[in-house]
Amino acid sequence: SAHTKRSNMGDDAEHLYKLVLKADVPEDAWRTRLEWTQCFKGDTNKNFIPLLTGEQLASAAEASFAGRDDVMLLSFKVNSMEQEADLKIKYEAAESEAGGSGPFPHVYGGWIPYACLLGAPTVLELVDGKHVIPDLQLAITGTVGVETIYADEDDYDNDTSEAFDQHRYDCDDDGNDALDPS
Repeated sequence: SAHTKRSNMGDDAEHLYKLVLKADVPEDAWRTRLEWTQCFKGDTNKNFIPLLTGEQLASAAEASFAGRDDVMLLSFKVNSMEQEADLKIKYEAAESEAGGSGPFPHVYGGWIPYACLLGAPTVLELVDGKHVIPDLQLAITGTVGVETIYADEDDYDNDTSEAFDQHRYDCDDDGNDALDPS
């Protein structure tokens, strides 16, 4: 079963990857992901979307995108694809063909919503003509070796507002003007 296969693949059990050209990913894919309105469609002539494990990224980048400076890494959460988007992941024999069992993860059941992204899409750095595959944990947070393209304008961690005070809110709401600090 796919679960047995996946458990033998270490960290990639939780995350799978796709290398695409920057032009194929909408600029607001990360910012609008929680609206569930946009999806990664891949090759619409196939009934599946081939993804990659972390170990397959370097050879795939070399084989398909050698020397290009506009290659983007998409990191998808397997659990989100299966549970929230109701997609099926099968490990098959060939990267670009369906059938057989093997090392290549293929997604069946539709397009992959950008809501399943683990982190912001990132452009791979090119050093001496070779793509630098980032430490995948760092790629998730958008640091070291990658250029993060999309900033999240709705970043509430940087909110300078006063912290919410439930007690003051309750006092203000009960109609007792003596407790109302305003």
